[in-house]
Amino acid sequence: MSLSINSPVPLKQRPTQEFIELKSSVFFSIATKDHSSFYRYLVYIWLLSYPIFLIICSGSYALQNDLTKLSIISLITSSIVPFLFLLRQSLGWGYINKRLLSRTIAYEESDWHDGQIWVKPETWKCRENLISKEEVSPVIIRIRSSLYALLSIIILILGIYLYLIY
Repeated sequence: MSLSINSPVPLKQRPTQEFIELKSSVFFSIATKDHSSFYRYLVYIWLLSYPIFLIICSGSYALQNDLTKLSIISLITSSIVPFLFLLRQSLGWGYINKRLLSRTIAYEESDWHDGQIWVKPETWKCRENLISKEEVSPVIIRIRSSLYALLSIIILILGIYLYLIY
């Protein structure tokens, strides 16, 4: 399938090109790595943010005398960082997936915000549906399942904290 179809859409605004750029970016390429590298990166983010949130939470008078509660609250609050990381990954990959699956391409011809819409040729639709199905959808599934797992861990830690309080 050739890209030789004459298209008014600038190269940088074509969904396939946007996918290539997203996949090659340092931040978004993390989600395309193998499972162990991806999860290891999430754990590193969490562990690196934990001491920062431990210092922040230690400023609370209520937690200064109870090391267990301080540790648990720091674990919960430090999970904000990997949660935001996963959320941003989900939004970026979801946007690209939506652009790949769309029948039309919304684009800007110039910097004057004169939005145009171009209907994709059938060959582009087939190629981009294949990219979406084979490359983008598995990444989105991994990111979303990681988000759900992280939320489950947060709820579990919060449950332990509430158990210790009452």
